Amino acid sequence: MAELSELSWSETALEQALEALARAAGLEPVSVFDRTSALRVPVEERIARAADRIGIEADEVDTTYAELPELLAKLGPALVRMPAQDPQQPPRFLALQRGSARRCRVLTPDGRSVHVACETLRRALCRAFEPTVSAHVQRWLSEACGTTRRAQRGREAFLALLLAERRLTGFWILRMDPGANFRTQLRQRRVFGRFALALLLALGQVLMTTYGWVLLGRITLIGVADPGWLIAWALTCASALPLQLGTLWLGSNLLNELACVLKQRLLVGALRMDPDRIRSQGSGRLLAIVSEAEAIEGVGLAGAFQALLGAIQLLTAAVTLALGAAGPYLVPLLALWCAWLAWLYARYLRLKAAATQRRFDLARRFVENVVGNRTRIVQQRRERWHVQEDRQLQGYVLGARGLTALETGLSVLPARGFFVLGFATLFVAALLQPPELVPFAIAVGGLLQASAALGTLSAHAPSIAGALIAWRSIAELFGAAAQRPAPGQAALPPIAAAPEASEPETVLAVRGVTYRYAESAEPVLKDCSLTLHTGERVLLEGRSGGGKSTLASLLVGLRSPSAGHVFLRGMDQRTLGAAAWRRAIASAPQFHENHVLTATFLFNLTMGRRWPPSEADRAEADSVCRELGLGPLIDRMPSGLNQIVGETGWQLSHGERSRLFLARALLQRAEVVVLDESFGALDPLTLQMCMRIVRERAPTLIVIAHP
Repeated sequence: MAELSELSWSETALEQALEALARAAGLEPVSVFDRTSALRVPVEERIARAADRIGIEADEVDTTYAELPELLAKLGPALVRMPAQDPQQPPRFLALQRGSARRCRVLTPDGRSVHVACETLRRALCRAFEPTVSAHVQRWLSEACGTTRRAQRGREAFLALLLAERRLTGFWILRMDPGANFRTQLRQRRVFGRFALALLLALGQVLMTTYGWVLLGRITLIGVADPGWLIAWALTCASALPLQLGTLWLGSNLLNELACVLKQRLLVGALRMDPDRIRSQGSGRLLAIVSEAEAIEGVGLAGAFQALLGAIQLLTAAVTLALGAAGPYLVPLLALWCAWLAWLYARYLRLKAAATQRRFDLARRFVENVVGNRTRIVQQRRERWHVQEDRQLQGYVLGARGLTALETGLSVLPARGFFVLGFATLFVAALLQPPELVPFAIAVGGLLQASAALGTLSAHAPSIAGALIAWRSIAELFGAAAQRPAPGQAALPPIAAAPEASEPETVLAVRGVTYRYAESAEPVLKDCSLTLHTGERVLLEGRSGGGKSTLASLLVGLRSPSAGHVFLRGMDQRTLGAAAWRRAIASAPQFHENHVLTATFLFNLTMGRRWPPSEADRAEADSVCRELGLGPLIDRMPSGLNQIVGETGWQLSHGERSRLFLARALLQRAEVVVLDESFGALDPLTLQMCMRIVRERAPTLIVIAHP
C-alpha cells in the first residue's frame, strides 16, 4: 500500500484538493476560483473562503479518540488534515471520498482513487500522541502479562481508557449548498434510484396479490382443494408480504430524506430572503407559514407516497376489469368516475385554499392583536374590542361548513359509490348477456380492487391538497434559497496592522451609492460617498429617517445598492463573496433589530465564531464581557457563561443587552465594526468605559448616533 504522504495534498494545493474532491463527489461546484490565495491566511479561513467561492459548504468537525473509528466509517466527502512528522513542516491533507468500516477511498493529487485501510489512517492521525502513551502502557504490561496476545489486548484497552476523551480536529465535511438545484440534491442523495425501486416493489406486491386472488378463484371454481394449488396460493401470499414490507421501509426512508432536504432548503431560504420582504409579511403570517411547512414535510409527503401506491393499484384494477366480464362497460365507467372525482377534488382544493387564507388572516390578526392589546384597550371602547375577531371567526366558520360537507362526502363516496355503480352495471350486463363464471369472478375482483384503490386515494387526498396549498405559501422561501450571492474570485487578505506608508490604506469605500425601497419612489440615499481608512474612527450623525441605518445595512452587505458601488479593499461583494464580506465587516444593528436568542450566554456572544468554542474563545469572550462591565452579571448568573438567557431564560436588562450586542460584534474579529445606535441605553460612566474598549478592540470603527 502506498504511503499516505504520497496520497495526500500539500498545503499549497489546498484549494485544488477542495475543488477536485467536490467534483468527484458530484457536488457540482459552480465556478473555478483563483488558486493563488495567500498562504498567510489560516487553513480554516482558506477552506471556508474556497468553499464559499465554489458554492459548496465545508463544515469543520472534531471528534474524540474513542469516536474516531466511527467517524472514519461514515466520513466523506471530506478533507482530513494529517499531522506532520516534523513539527517544522506544514501539514498535508487527504481528500477522503468515502469511508467504510474497514477501508476508505482517497482521491490522490494525480486524480486516482486509492483505498486505504481505516486502521492505517487512524494510526496516522493519532501518531502525535499515541506512541508516547503506548510506550508507558507497554512497559507496564510487559511484566504483568505473560503472553504477547494478552499484552496487545491490554494495551488496546488501556489506550482506549486513557485517551478516550482526547479530541482530534482537522476534519472538513463537504456538502452541496442547500440552495442548489433541488433535483441535483435529490440525485446526489440517490433518491431517484430508491424511488424507482420502491415503485417496482409496490407493483410486484400488487401483482402478487392479484395473482393470489386468481389462484384462489381457480381453486374455488374447480371445486377441488388440490394441495398443489393451495401451496401455490400460500407461496404467492407469502411472497407479497416481503414486497409490502420493503415498499413501506423504502418509502419511510425516502420520506425522511425528502423532509430533511426540504427543511434545510427552507431554513436557508429564510436566511437569504430579503429582510424588507420578511418585515412586510408580519410575524403572524410567518408563523402560519411555519405550520404550513410542517404539513408538507409530514402528512403531505406521506400522503403523496401512499396515493402513488393507490394509483398503481388503480391501474392494475383497470387491467383486471378489462379482462373480466362487461369490460367494455366497466373500464369507461371507471375513467368517467375518476374524471368526476378529479373535478370534485379541484373544487375541494379551491375551498381548502380559501379556508387556508382565512386561517392565515386569523393568525396574523391574532398575533397583531396580542402585540397591540394594551393600545387597543386604551384607544377602543370595551364593546368594540372583539368586533373584528368575531366577524373573521364567523366568516371562517361559514366557509368551513361547506368544506367539511364536501370533505365528508369525498371520504366515503369514491370507493363505495364506484363499487355500487360498477356492480349495478355488471348486473345489468349479466342480465342482457349471461357471462361465464370465470370472467364474472374476474370482474367482481376488479371492482373490489378498484374500490380499494379509490379508498386509498380518497383517504390521502386531503393531505395532498393541504400540501399543495402549503406549497403556495412556502414557494417564496423555497425560491429564496436559490438566490445565493455570486461566488467571489479573490481572497481577502488577513487582518493586519496598517502598513507603514505616508497615506493609510483604504479599507472601505462607498462610491455614488443610491438606494430606494421597493415601495418608495424617492431614494433614501442619493449619490452617497464615503472613504474609510484602516484604523479610523468615524462618527455618523443625522436626523431620524435620514438613511443612517440604511447605509449601515449597505456597508455590512444586508442590502445591495440601487446604484453605485461599495468596495472592501478595492473589491465589491460580488467579487469577494458574501461569506468573506460578512467575516470582514461586523455589525451591531439597532436595538429593535438585534436579538438575544434563547440559548446560553456564551452562544449569544460567539455566534459569529466557530461552535462549539475552544477554551481560548471562551476565555476571550469572558475577558471582553468583563471589560464591558458585564463581570457582575456573569458572576451573578448560576451557570455563568453557560446560563440560558432570552425569553424563556435569564432576563437581561436593556443596558446588559446593549453590551452583549457590543461584545458579540467585537468577538467576531472583523476588520470593520459598524455600531448602529448601540450606546443609547447606557449611562454616562458605562458609555465612557464601553467606548474606550470599542476603540481599543475595533481595528476600524463606524459609530452611528443621533446628534
